Amino acid sequence: MENLARYIIRASFSQERMQYPDQEGEVVYTSKGSKGTKDFPALDWMAIICSHIPNKGQQMVRYYGF
Repeated sequence: MENLARYIIRASFSQERMQYPDQEGEVVYTSKGSKGTKDFPALDWMAIICSHIPNKGQQMVRYYGF
């Protein structure tokens, strides 16, 4: 739970591009530049997000560029 809380504080996705219509139970995510949208069932969305959380004691380091 603590790892999940840390991840949510500084998420790797934009919350402004995420919508959750309550009636449908789906998450609608708009890609960068409004090029398109993708619908996810709410539980699948949570599974996708949780798969990016590193294990306890593991650091997730990403390198970009040279």
